[in-house]
Amino acid sequence: MKWVFTENKILESKFFSILKDKMQFPDYLIGVFANRGIDSEEKLEQIFKIDEIQLHSPFLFEDMEKVIARINKAIDNKEKIVIYGDYDVDGVAAIVILMKFFKDFLKYNNIDYYIPHRQEEGYGLNIEAIKYLKSQNVSLVITVDCGISAKEEIDYCSQIGIDVIITDHHIPEESKISTNAIAIINPKVSKLYPDKDLSGVGVAYKLLCAIAEKKNISINDEFLDFVALGTVADIVPVSNENRIIIRRGLQKIKNTKNPGLVELKNVSGISDGIDISTYHIGYILGPRINAAGRIEHANQAVKLFLSTNQDEIKILAQNLNSTNEERKKQMKSIEEQAMLLLNNTFKQEEDFIITIYNEEWNAGIIGLVASRLTRQYNRPTFVMTKSEDGLVHGSGRSIPTIDLYDILKNVDKYLVKYGGHKLAAGISLKFEDIENFKKYSNNYLKSIKSLEDFEPQLYIDAVIKENINFKDIKILEKLKPWGIGNPEPVFVMENVFIKEVKYLKNNTLKFYGIFGQRYYNFILYNYCESDKEKIQQGQIINVAFTPVINFWNDEEQMVFEVEDVQL
Repeated sequence: MKWVFTENKILESKFFSILKDKMQFPDYLIGVFANRGIDSEEKLEQIFKIDEIQLHSPFLFEDMEKVIARINKAIDNKEKIVIYGDYDVDGVAAIVILMKFFKDFLKYNNIDYYIPHRQEEGYGLNIEAIKYLKSQNVSLVITVDCGISAKEEIDYCSQIGIDVIITDHHIPEESKISTNAIAIINPKVSKLYPDKDLSGVGVAYKLLCAIAEKKNISINDEFLDFVALGTVADIVPVSNENRIIIRRGLQKIKNTKNPGLVELKNVSGISDGIDISTYHIGYILGPRINAAGRIEHANQAVKLFLSTNQDEIKILAQNLNSTNEERKKQMKSIEEQAMLLLNNTFKQEEDFIITIYNEEWNAGIIGLVASRLTRQYNRPTFVMTKSEDGLVHGSGRSIPTIDLYDILKNVDKYLVKYGGHKLAAGISLKFEDIENFKKYSNNYLKSIKSLEDFEPQLYIDAVIKENINFKDIKILEKLKPWGIGNPEPVFVMENVFIKEVKYLKNNTLKFYGIFGQRYYNFILYNYCESDKEKIQQGQIINVAFTPVINFWNDEEQMVFEVEDVQL
């Protein structure tokens, strides 16, 4: 693994003097703040006083007044409203908060929701679903986490008398934005809204806040548990408003009053009263909610969070847990098949991109498999399967040095449609174009990249020149929550003398290292044979690590979680 040491221009600035002299920060701590864009006293104050910061006004969205007017008209006329959302955690959470707000706060019950079936209908608005909504006398559709590129479908809604309000956060193709929408609430489209990185549920929350403000309804932090769920699960940057939402929302999840979320925590093994982190959402709660849409139907997750019947809640939560186990089995099976195929075909120096296809694979699982293969081979990867419409559907993931969306733009003549961003994308293409897609995307990458671009990289915040203490790690904790755009800090200690090595359960080892005449406690998860060769008693090594504070027997312990070691 290649260690990449970041350059901190801030160290030469006036702000550096303030941090070093006034705040008495050590150099390595300053490096962390610099690498996360904290380069002024104002930004530093936002970190230390985050709980006092107000979110941006929802009325900075240019169309928000139009949205309020149309919703008020619908309520006054007792129109049938439908919230139309995506089948992932972000979409589910957005539907839940709007449904609960309309019913519990606005006392408006002529409202329902619609989520397309992942395998049968695919993502977003579709004509057949719109026809069904029309047959149910729906006259207003509010999209959440989708709709910004659904020009054909929204134009059709306009023709048959259904008004559409779009709330979304995806980057649109200009030609696919419908001018027939009543209003568009999307930070990627807005010229005035300052925070472009909101999640789908974050945008829906802005709509909810705007209505509450107009009607003088106090909601406080009522919905932030679900806003945080969707924001973390959708892997948007943990910066600006998202950081505030997640930080407050994690506390809300810890003490949530939503019966469905309480029961999901229970069946997931999350004990009452423990502090909730982004890990609990990303690896425990999120996968269970997502499993509904991947294996069965996302409606099951929405029902869980809207239900007040305790017997039903227990059944729904247990079903999500069981569905997630089935998701794991299917994922393992597909991953094993894919690995077997790649073991026979993958050429390290020739294949700059991985594309594999099997018509029997579950379309709801292939994105997860693409993520695994991307990590395994450190290559952008597309996993493809046959879809209900006869086309081939593919899900792609990439590595930080390769822009997936750029690849697709350069081979789009072999695609029926595509969308996404630098690190993740979805495609549809004809079966007969699979080989051309593979060939020309690989050729394009070869023309702009070299094999060095595929070497795994570890970004280092700073090299430790002095001892690390609890006080400094406590300051680092102020930067939480960690995530995209705000990664956990990684430091390097050079010439660490290994005093003692212990092998623990679950492929874990710990060792005591001496640096600067002090003992430090290091732990390495999922070690391999090459790690064992380097980490031996009496050896001197360089260690890349993340410092954490753990609790053991009600006492705080400073532990260094090892990322990599070099001799």
